[in-house]
Amino acid sequence: MQKCEKCGENTSNGYDCEHTKFEEYCKECYTELHYYITEKKDNE
Repeated sequence: MQKCEKCGENTSNGYDCEHTKFEEYCKECYTELHYYITEKKDNE
């Protein structure tokens, strides 16, 4: 089982991309990160 690099929770599905610096994030942290990125772009 993988561990989320942000919150430390064990996760069965890890997600990574250039925004997480290719570290494994759980679904909740990954979604929260991309929501923040999307909102930030929309407000500029």
